[in-house]
Amino acid sequence: MRRGWTAAAALALSACARATPPAPPATARNLVIVTIDTLRADRLGCYGNREVATPRLDQIATGGALFEQATVHVPLTRPSHASIFTGLLPAEHGLRDNVSPSLAPEVPTLAPMLKAAGFRTGAFVSSIVLSRQSGLHRGFDEYADLFETGGDDARFLNTIQRPGDVAMKDALSWIQTASDGRFFAWIHLYDPHDPYEPPEPYASQYAGRPYDGEVAWTDELIGRLEGALQRLGLQDKTLLVVTSDHGEGLGEHDEGVHGFFVYESTLRVPLIVRGPGVVAGRRLPGVAQSVDVMPSVLDLLGVPAPAGWKGNGRSLAPVLRGAAPIASDPAYAESLLPLLHYGWSDLRALRDGRWKYIQAPRPELYDLESDPGETRDLALAMPARAEALRNGLAAHLARERAVASDGAGVPPDLLEKLGALGYLGAGAPRSAPGTAAADPKDKITEYKVLNRLVREGLVALRQKEYATSIQRFRALLARGVESFEVHYYLGRALAGSGKPREAIPHFEKALVRLPGYSAAYLEIAQCRIALADTAGAVAALRRGQAAAPKDPRLHEREAQLWKRGRRPAEAVAAYRAAIALAPKDALLRVQLGEALRDAGALDEAARALREAVALDPAPASYWNALGMVLGAAGQMADAEAAFREALTRDAASALYAYNAGLAVERQGRAAEARALYADALRRDPGFAPARLRVP
Repeated sequence: MRRGWTAAAALALSACARATPPAPPATARNLVIVTIDTLRADRLGCYGNREVATPRLDQIATGGALFEQATVHVPLTRPSHASIFTGLLPAEHGLRDNVSPSLAPEVPTLAPMLKAAGFRTGAFVSSIVLSRQSGLHRGFDEYADLFETGGDDARFLNTIQRPGDVAMKDALSWIQTASDGRFFAWIHLYDPHDPYEPPEPYASQYAGRPYDGEVAWTDELIGRLEGALQRLGLQDKTLLVVTSDHGEGLGEHDEGVHGFFVYESTLRVPLIVRGPGVVAGRRLPGVAQSVDVMPSVLDLLGVPAPAGWKGNGRSLAPVLRGAAPIASDPAYAESLLPLLHYGWSDLRALRDGRWKYIQAPRPELYDLESDPGETRDLALAMPARAEALRNGLAAHLARERAVASDGAGVPPDLLEKLGALGYLGAGAPRSAPGTAAADPKDKITEYKVLNRLVREGLVALRQKEYATSIQRFRALLARGVESFEVHYYLGRALAGSGKPREAIPHFEKALVRLPGYSAAYLEIAQCRIALADTAGAVAALRRGQAAAPKDPRLHEREAQLWKRGRRPAEAVAAYRAAIALAPKDALLRVQLGEALRDAGALDEAARALREAVALDPAPASYWNALGMVLGAAGQMADAEAAFREALTRDAASALYAYNAGLAVERQGRAAEARALYADALRRDPGFAPARLRVP
């Protein structure tokens, strides 16, 4: 597709000035792709930085090839990764934002292609944005995306990402198990992303420069990967690709983080490739793109693309193998964030070699060779150059309108986590008919104010400072930001402050914007319960089950309502529906067992509880629940065994010792029972039931 663009002459994608003899073709056995989130190219030593220590990445570049001008297509995590693993531009794969819907099943991705070719496949992601809800999990045998959020909202910012050392440890363990055959591992490291919190010694070494500290820490993690590949004898057999999904503003153009503008501070990323078939020590000055990664690795692995697959990228393998220079294709980039989130103008960019054009209400043109920081806008001084690039971009946008998927939607159960990261979702008012959308350059100050209000509202909500949270979100509504998050979080704050009747309309307005968001239905149900409206609560949950049919929480909450209302048959049915959606959830089986016990179905209850402890034997309470049911069924020996298992897992519990004593006593072993009752009192001298049984 890109080959049809009309634009200025392209810069050659070449080797260094001296000719390098082509290397003989070679095929890599394995593939490891490392995507380091939010990594600017200019923070690495191999890209010229002398202030941040990145010796491991520099060494990989020395042993492989480095693309000096690699660029992404959108400065946001989810859509950018989609382009890397599909070889398609955002409009083609359909993901335009971090809160876009899941990647459509019919969109081909790299992992299924390699799996079909006999590779074992494993992915280890560190951001909730890339959880399996993104759709990028398809084709992976192992997709490690477990994020421990817990129930404490005050911890939310620190728990929605996996620390890089955890992700790397999991990845290396998997690689060791997969190393007896061909494998593909994707390792995603999130550490350079805001908030910047490098561990020691990097926090002290880079005091006042926490982003740089995160980059240095990530380099250490890359060293762990290198060490493992060496120990396993895989380094010479493995194609290693290191890149990023986007950079970071760090204050350039008044942008602190990323996603709002399309300047090089957030579009230019590292791209380093090392492995069989790659001529070492080369610095390639042309423009490489994210969509080029997928066809390049397929080529280097000797895996043909499926028949009929037409990606937007092109293979860089000939250049990596030392072939003659080839021309760079014009590179497209976009940010729809100002439009989707605030109703301001979107931004589109086209880079052709040294020249870059940004389409905005006030277009911009830059010569990146003489002005890499994009500080001198040449659009008025060089109108012919600007017009040529504008025409090329217009041709691309015309094709986009013919193929674009609707990328403005949002997947369920992701917004709260993204809101904690500082992202803000769709819903802002659009410009009035006949008026021009605002130029994001003119709105950067307002954008920062609005994001500050969101962050302050979220922090206040986590700290249960409900009045402050309500004030911040109402201030956003007063500014015209009618987003999902504003209504949802305002509803949360109102409910927390004891105003459920006021909260419900805001949850309903949130659901108008995002009908599949399960948590909003749960919140409405809770508000209805607070208003003593059980029927209304059940109705809200039933609406949620229809809108989000894969979320077990909605059925679990309904079951809890029926259980509280002493309707065990309905509770059992609801718990079974929840378990069908979450078959590995041990707690749900415990709850089902208790509901079956209440319904008098003791054998079924015992079966459910045995399944629970088989799934997760660690919680003592599960064994105690099993013992209670077995005891009620008269199976005292089995009940005793269950209570003793509970004791081994919670040696401080007086209750479990007491229950074991009851089971022993009912088997006719009175002296042993008295010893257990005395043991319960040693654990808790105030435990009255045991005291009644001790002389």
